[in-house]
Amino acid sequence: MPPKGWRKDAQGNYPTTSYIKEQENITIQDLLFLKSVITNLAKDINHGDKKLMINKDAILALQRSATVFVNHLLMFARENSKNQDRKSCNINDILDGLDQIGFGGFKTILSTKMVDYQRALELRKINRSRKPLGRKSESPQEQHQDEPQEVQEEQEAQEAQEAQDESNKTRKIDHS
Repeated sequence: MPPKGWRKDAQGNYPTTSYIKEQENITIQDLLFLKSVITNLAKDINHGDKKLMINKDAILALQRSATVFVNHLLMFARENSKNQDRKSCNINDILDGLDQIGFGGFKTILSTKMVDYQRALELRKINRSRKPLGRKSESPQEQHQDEPQEVQEEQEAQEAQEAQDESNKTRKIDHS
């Protein structure tokens, strides 16, 4: 006997799970990004002006358009990865997808942001691996004694940026 709530189709048979999945229609409502995330991104465009008021309809339009744009881009990126016999998309697929949908101008911005993001991840990984579990935290001079000069400069730059971000209490987005 099938689970409760299953109904027979026109032929009198209980549907299989694949049949149910085929019958489900996915709407844009199922895929929308969170309104809070979209609103914060929109407010950050004005350099963190949190007092900016955005109409409900404008937020809904931003939410839907961002969702459609990302899904459209991902469709082309998936197609690029399938053409190369891969199951997952990488950054090169996304960049090629930007070219295909006519937004090739964003490639340089996205590439630089990706490099910055990867550097930040590497710095976090280095900082976590260098911190011994049993010892209390060292002074900043003691932490940087054994590190190469480039790593020290990057960490100092990141610490300065974090201090500046904390003083501003806002996230800043580069819109160039």
